[in-house]
Amino acid sequence: MIDRSSAFAQSEPAATVKCSETPQAIHVTVHGKPVLTYNKAFQEPPESIDPIYRRSGYIHPLYTPNGHIVTGDFAPDHAHQHALFGAFVNTTFQGKHVDFWNQHKRTGNVSHHKVIEVHSGNDVGGFTVELIHEAFTTADPPTPVLKEQWDVQIHAISQPGFVVDIQSTITCIAESPLTINPYHYGGMAFRGSNQWVTAESEKAINEYLKAKEAGENVEEPAIEVARHQFLTSKGEGRFEGNGSHVKWVDLFGHVDGKPCGIAMLGHRENFRAPQAVRLHPSKPYFCFAPMVDGEFTLAPNDTYTNRYRYIAHDDAPDSEAIQQAWLEFTK
Repeated sequence: MIDRSSAFAQSEPAATVKCSETPQAIHVTVHGKPVLTYNKAFQEPPESIDPIYRRSGYIHPLYTPNGHIVTGDFAPDHAHQHALFGAFVNTTFQGKHVDFWNQHKRTGNVSHHKVIEVHSGNDVGGFTVELIHEAFTTADPPTPVLKEQWDVQIHAISQPGFVVDIQSTITCIAESPLTINPYHYGGMAFRGSNQWVTAESEKAINEYLKAKEAGENVEEPAIEVARHQFLTSKGEGRFEGNGSHVKWVDLFGHVDGKPCGIAMLGHRENFRAPQAVRLHPSKPYFCFAPMVDGEFTLAPNDTYTNRYRYIAHDDAPDSEAIQQAWLEFTK
């Protein structure tokens, strides 16, 4: 379980973190303001999107202290990217390829299984839930391959933003091993606001990428044009940061005309830390992807644990504050 004590809690007077469960979801507030919703029930896509993309077991919406939603769900361009979520992409199970991420391939999926515990508190509150990763490798019912436990802790602060810690513990529950093959993405991921991408922003970003790949000295499109930008702990943007091994990533843009964003921090004890990151070439999406550095296998009963901190903030990213948050998180 995540250590519920934190120096973050000392930065403000004690406040209430309220976590309430309904049949559909778990809702969290800090100081009476909404922070996040964990979706227990399957969320159905809009009528214009294939029902195959229905999903449970993820966080959406996630708010900033000023009430802006930084997560996006059921985006027409990538309907399988569900806000704050996680899944493996390129895997081998019982000699067959299984993709738990791309739902339209119909080889695997991830869904909510059960709630283990929900608690509120003055310094922190949170919940523990269990998800199941299933493989569709035969005509029979899906095969449960992985059991994943999320220990989620929400801190009673609003500076440098709402702070959410997630410890993901994955256990292989099948009788056969699962091999995670080398690939450029997969793992714990984040899809940003649907307001952060337009046809015009994609065109501008793709023109920039084409020029960079040709060796031209060009600047990344301004936030007003690109709609969103990336910043890594190394000071990198979208082009240089993709595939880099970093401590944290910040994805930011404007929601309802106001600047805001999300920082995701990887723990120093995570597998292959600092983990490589996938920064999508044109979409507001990224993930920490240790499979970039080669395959690894989860044998029956093997456990795989990673910890991440999320900071949902208003205004442009503050590198110094995020770096200090990373030091506090990983000390």
